[in-house]
Amino acid sequence: METLTGEKRTRPLANRPMVDHAETQRNAHGHPLTVAAVVGSFSVAVGLLVRVSGLLQGAESGLLAGYQAVGFPLASGTQPWWLIFALLSLTYGLALVVLEVPGTPRRLLLAGTVLVLLAAASPVVALWGVFWSPLEALLFSGSSAFCATLWARLHPMPCEQLEMPGVGKVIPMVEEQERRIG
Repeated sequence: METLTGEKRTRPLANRPMVDHAETQRNAHGHPLTVAAVVGSFSVAVGLLVRVSGLLQGAESGLLAGYQAVGFPLASGTQPWWLIFALLSLTYGLALVVLEVPGTPRRLLLAGTVLVLLAAASPVVALWGVFWSPLEALLFSGSSAFCATLWARLHPMPCEQLEMPGVGKVIPMVEEQERRIG
């Protein structure tokens, strides 16, 4: 409401209309599994496109030569057969876990930790005589975590929604005071 001078008057609290709290909150996306499947599929498609194009071939051969120069017992530079299952599990799993963690700083910390552990896993696997390049896993998982974090920032997830108190969840102050007195 405005007066003739152009200044706004506010209504007293008693005269303001009641607003339902549920209407003021944005609706959460109720299906994080669906989002994880879409984000994971997009990340797998990007990773496979980069793999097929051969952009990582030079870096992988350099990593293999570096491991062999240091003394790791690596016979060949072929990737293990189980790599595709590990990449799919990491990609879809990280997307789902990132979506289920509340708060962007926590999501970034989780994604960063997983990516550091993935990079550190390559020399450990090389100790067993198996060459595993972490470049593909970092690409797949990094893009999955980035897309999932971006989605969760723009669409609130169920883990971030405030729960409205229901019957039996909130003790009225009057009852609490009566209980303490009596």
